[in-house]
Amino acid sequence: MNQTDPSETAGPSIEELALERLKANRRTGYDPYYRFNYEYSIPSAGRYQWQWFWDSCFHVIALAKLDPGMAKRELETVLASQREDGFIGHIVYWGRRGAFLSAMYVQSRFGEWRRRHSALLQPPLIGQALEAVYTATGDRELLNRCLPKVIAYYDWIRRERDPDNTGLFSIISPFECGMDNSPVFDAPLGLRHPGRLALLWKNRKLDLTNLLRGNFDYSRIRRRNGFNVVDPLMNAVMADGLRSTARLMADSELADGADRVTSQALAVERALDEQLWDEERGHYVYLSGQKRERLTDLTAGSIMPLISESAPADRVRRMVEEHLCNPDEFWTELPVPSVARNHPDYDPNGESSIWRGPVCMNLNWLFVRGLRRHGLHEVADELAARSKKAALKEFREFYSPETGAGMRGTDFGWATAAVDM
Repeated sequence: MNQTDPSETAGPSIEELALERLKANRRTGYDPYYRFNYEYSIPSAGRYQWQWFWDSCFHVIALAKLDPGMAKRELETVLASQREDGFIGHIVYWGRRGAFLSAMYVQSRFGEWRRRHSALLQPPLIGQALEAVYTATGDRELLNRCLPKVIAYYDWIRRERDPDNTGLFSIISPFECGMDNSPVFDAPLGLRHPGRLALLWKNRKLDLTNLLRGNFDYSRIRRRNGFNVVDPLMNAVMADGLRSTARLMADSELADGADRVTSQALAVERALDEQLWDEERGHYVYLSGQKRERLTDLTAGSIMPLISESAPADRVRRMVEEHLCNPDEFWTELPVPSVARNHPDYDPNGESSIWRGPVCMNLNWLFVRGLRRHGLHEVADELAARSKKAALKEFREFYSPETGAGMRGTDFGWATAAVDM
């Protein structure tokens, strides 16, 4: 029998530390526009003072195991700023200064600054978050109250970002997929091996262009051939979220619509396999612009569709064997780097231009979820164990794939997702 290292068991558990961190990061107050008492955990003190959509979804997932009451309140705060058409912005600036901050960051539509949210998306994890809370609590009243809002959110994405009904939706900014400075977006931004300042300028210029030349409207952006990328990570998360939503609907007042949403999820999964799979490379690719040019950079997003329920077994096996478990690509000391180790722009310890190497705990949560879904428990167990070991030392925004050392943002909320691996 293997002996447990006492240093790994002494002191508080990862669950105790995670709950302590999310409580310390808690923010509450009253918003006069929404007339709503908000409650959420900020990502990290310092630069991240507001509510980020996918951060909060991961907070909810962790809190469902740690403190379901806190999870419910954060989930309802995520949904509180939802627009009538179903849209939810990737940042919400809660509080009395929210309208000013919304205008100042030029990521919100003209005329919508009082709504206090950005005009951009983030990975659509709200279905997974609601499922985590409902699984933990069985709160049918909460389910019936929140589920129509979750459905409306996914309907907005399908309607507004996939107007041709291809099965795959597009993003209009690298900020939307969460992997802001990934090298896969260099070419669509007109960059080549850029430094931090070039990346920062291009992304902020893109925000300003999308505001001034289209008010963040996708149809206008597409017509002028602006930044318009089909991202395999975003669409895989979408399909997974729709699957969660369909399961919840089957146990709710909306059971009659569950088959429709399951069909939507299957349509996204099929489109991923038909339009983005690259048989020669053994992973998925990105598509850019009106001409749908293929972007073949090997990033964590390139193998993220292994989380899809209907992903072909042979493709999942190839991605795991050839890429995920390949020490020259993603199986580093602490997997999974955001960019393959053999990518020319791989920067494992770079903190200024993020998403070009460092590990993000929330992506590892998704990979563990996908591996378990396809019965690859041995790999999932090892990835979960390495992730928890790093998170137990400190909750950070990123980690070095080479050493496991924490990087960039400190006391970071989304790293608490490790408790649910």
